[in-house]
Amino acid sequence: MASQRNVLFSLAVIALSVILIRFVFSVVYEPNGFYDRRAPDFWLDIARNVANGEGYTWPGDGKPTARRGPTVVYYFAAFIWLFGDNLWAVMMAQWLMELGTAILIYFIALHIFKNQRVALASSLLFACYAPGYIFTIRAWSEPIFTFTLAAFTLSTLSALRSPAVWRFALCGACLGLAVLARPIMQYYPLAMLVVIAWGLKGNWRQIIPGFASFCLAFALVLSPWIIRNYQLWNAFVPGSTHSGIPFYQAQYALGEDDYLSYRTTHDWVPPLLQVLEARYGPAPGSSDIASFIKAKGLNEYEVDRLALSEGLKVVRESPGRYIESSIIRFVRFWLGKQFTESLINGGEISYGYIVMFFNGSALVLALVGCFYYRGDWLRLSVPLMVLVAYNMALYMATIALPRFSVPIMPYVNILAAYTLVNLLPSTFGQQRRPANFSRIPAPQPERVG
Repeated sequence: MASQRNVLFSLAVIALSVILIRFVFSVVYEPNGFYDRRAPDFWLDIARNVANGEGYTWPGDGKPTARRGPTVVYYFAAFIWLFGDNLWAVMMAQWLMELGTAILIYFIALHIFKNQRVALASSLLFACYAPGYIFTIRAWSEPIFTFTLAAFTLSTLSALRSPAVWRFALCGACLGLAVLARPIMQYYPLAMLVVIAWGLKGNWRQIIPGFASFCLAFALVLSPWIIRNYQLWNAFVPGSTHSGIPFYQAQYALGEDDYLSYRTTHDWVPPLLQVLEARYGPAPGSSDIASFIKAKGLNEYEVDRLALSEGLKVVRESPGRYIESSIIRFVRFWLGKQFTESLINGGEISYGYIVMFFNGSALVLALVGCFYYRGDWLRLSVPLMVLVAYNMALYMATIALPRFSVPIMPYVNILAAYTLVNLLPSTFGQQRRPANFSRIPAPQPERVG
């Protein structure tokens, strides 16, 4: 009973911290106008079209689109329909996701460490993670993607601890929602097979039905989106039609002198327009890609595939520079764009210090925990490490921004929290050395099938 009260008290502290901190940030942050805060990356624009009965269409041309995934769009559309098209509806939607994520993080950490202090510290680190605040007052995809990843992670840990078909199916469904929020996760089933085989210690009588149910649920969640996209473009699009263009953005300048510098949208649009003109011929009066596409009767899928092929062509021509750029993307992913650009070109980094401090300190603490405070928890945390490594590797290979690390920082912070609890015994407990979790009896697994 006392333990249950402690959990409820911890959850109350977490909820208060998450909401209060984000509310204060929304008040003190310089707004630059409501609409500048509300509609980055067109998520909210598409959601408005859905809520207003105009269909899942791109703003401006009104054509069906798959540049943004439906998990985020329909979530925002629901809040617009319920609470109106206003800033508070957006912030409530984001804060609800942040609160849900913080609670999931608590139970993820509790599952791994069996320690309420570590679980509370993990959630409080998430609540105090300043680089993520900006995404809670704008219509970004980060809070929703972070929540779906956390739900997937907790369901994975639960399935590996007590194997059952329905638990693995829940994992697949959560991963499907994550893919429909951020397509970067569409290849993760391959990694998931390794995770399941590792977690079930090579017991193929459990691995095969577990992975099969995972894949079935994953496919069922994605199937309506895949069918819809196939009907539109006669192509298999499980994620989005906005993957080739970001890849081109990150690679097209490998032949230039300053190839390590980050390229913005304003930088890569002119060269891509030249590529389109070389392939399809000039379009008089077309000064941007949107007008060129309209003049030539192209669709977004064709342009995205062309951008991908051109990006791969540049990589094949400059493999050495591509490797160098990938290393720079590693630094940019973890320590921020401004910090990385200052290393390359010099100059002040202002906001970049925030990203560098929070991410850098969390990484150091996590590594200390893994190499110094070792224990049986390391095996339980393998799904977290694989998830972090997968995201890091794919962003290194394609395009990297510090905001892409936000959804996986909770798992780094969980390991960092464990180190903090052991380093600060007077605050969080009495033991400097980690508890011997091997003495904690594991629950009997349920029969799969």
